Amino acid sequence: MNFYQLAIKNVTRNLRSYLAFYLSSSFAVMIFYIFAMFIFHPALEEGFINNVARKGMTVAEWVIFVFSILFVLYSVSAFLHTRKREFGIMTISGTSPKQMRLLLTAEIMFIGLASIVTGIAGGTILAKMFYAAGGYILEMETLRLYFPWKAIGITTGVFLLLFFIISQCILFFINSETTVALLKGSKIPKKEPKPSFLLSLLAFILLGIGYGMVLKAEINMSTAVIIFIVIVIGTYFFFSQLSIWLLKLMKKNRRFYLKGYHLLSISDLTYRVKDNARLFFIVSIVSAVAFTATGVLAVFKSNMTVENTEYEIEYLSLPENTTESDHIRLIEDSLSESGYDYTTQTFETIDTRYKSAEGLTPVLILSQEGLLKSFPHVEVEPLEDNVGIYFLDNRGSRSNADIPRFIKLVDSPNTIKVKRIEDSILSVSTALVVNDQTFEKIKKTLKTSTFHGFKYKNWKDSTEKIRVLESQIFGDYSHVDFYFLAKANVYFQTVQIPSLSLFIGLFVAIVFFFAAGSFLYFRLFTDLEEEREKYKALAKIGLTEKEMKRSATWQLGILFFLPFIVAAAHTAFAMKVVEREVLFDIFTPTIITIIGFLLLQTLFFIIVRISYFKKLTASIND
Repeated sequence: MNFYQLAIKNVTRNLRSYLAFYLSSSFAVMIFYIFAMFIFHPALEEGFINNVARKGMTVAEWVIFVFSILFVLYSVSAFLHTRKREFGIMTISGTSPKQMRLLLTAEIMFIGLASIVTGIAGGTILAKMFYAAGGYILEMETLRLYFPWKAIGITTGVFLLLFFIISQCILFFINSETTVALLKGSKIPKKEPKPSFLLSLLAFILLGIGYGMVLKAEINMSTAVIIFIVIVIGTYFFFSQLSIWLLKLMKKNRRFYLKGYHLLSISDLTYRVKDNARLFFIVSIVSAVAFTATGVLAVFKSNMTVENTEYEIEYLSLPENTTESDHIRLIEDSLSESGYDYTTQTFETIDTRYKSAEGLTPVLILSQEGLLKSFPHVEVEPLEDNVGIYFLDNRGSRSNADIPRFIKLVDSPNTIKVKRIEDSILSVSTALVVNDQTFEKIKKTLKTSTFHGFKYKNWKDSTEKIRVLESQIFGDYSHVDFYFLAKANVYFQTVQIPSLSLFIGLFVAIVFFFAAGSFLYFRLFTDLEEEREKYKALAKIGLTEKEMKRSATWQLGILFFLPFIVAAAHTAFAMKVVEREVLFDIFTPTIITIIGFLLLQTLFFIIVRISYFKKLTASIND
């Protein structure tokens, strides 16, 4: 038997341990490959939006690859831990470091090649689903399938290089320990965990400070960095100190501790939490990032829209504007040259301000007659004098509480009572519709402005043209007596770019989430041999299979769901920051996001539990 046959034999003999490493690596390859297919798609070679999408995907591609390096390193180190005794026996049998490296290189490359093949195959199968999801989230036309030879080449090349480099570094994990330590494996006695009360208190204080700043402090870049650092440090000490200290307190409750299988479960859990504190810390932070990215995507997709406004281009000329005619001609020429059939609407309005809790807030005053002519689909009942209907804009306030009941106009004696608040009809500003008599009274004290609206179809395709037009109109911004707003540009800034960023973040988050679950899986089966010996000994003194399952289920539940609960708490407070910044309702999207990931985590827990119990019960029956 040569070394390559021995490597294949080792892989097949340790198939269960290698299977998790293989599946996790295949998943990382698949996501990388799908992103590469998107980046090199022929339909994305031209166009401003497509160029932005490609750049964003490229950044995400290499973020995933860097994370894959760390993930594969951890996976390999966890797997090698289970084979310490095997390596020790090989060492005393005369296997040289060069031979050991050759054997392990063959094993890792064999698994790596299999992961690359299945990852590319899986990515090809799921590509259409990925394109459909991307088309829905980004509101782009669904991309067609093509033969992605560039994507296949890059994916194969970078992951072959990754697996080769990892295989060459593996020997450092082995050579760092003596032969005796390798032979003992994980049978070295562990000291009882002794948490620090001061560090436990520090964890509680840091988490309290972080959460308190989220709720009360003004959020800017510096405070966001402080909150992040405080939460991360607090989370680490929570798992490494505070959680163990809480388990120690549970031990002091003798009635609870000595009841049933609690003595076994809590004692064992104390060691497990201590041993896995760093892993729990990583999993909780990674999961919180995944939950938050997905939650923000859900919030933006459920709230961001510009399609309910009437005009695709809005131009408001203020009284002092001397370039109105030139700008209107420029807009018309641009639309005509681009082949758009457009219609225009012009009406008189008053651009003014009113006093609110936030200071002076801009608003456009419209007459009821002008509203009916320019917005025939908007139904407004006859209004009384000095009574108006307030229409939000797409960037305006989020709730009725932000709008005063009585609006006192600046530089005018008129005060308008707000009858009700409606959704936006304009993007350029909020609007206040009053009857014709009130409008005429306001005109006597304030100058009027002219609004020009342009309507045309397929406006989402005009982003590139609009950006050129915008630069021509605004020039050097030296003297601006007008407002110019295009729906395509607003859509690009407030919907497409956030959706693209969050779409990328969602898939990166999914990679992180599955990696976090795999970390737990690897760690669990790394300690399996030790757990087998423990339950064998307990079975000899009377522990039944039912009691063993209850104890193990309780411990597995803590291992899987304690980091999840911490991550969910971090996500809830992170989404609170999002709510303060974007002024959207985040409760429903956040709950749906966390429940969705909870279902995935529960499914993963059930699968692992079944596999884990098969191994434990087999040892007891033996």
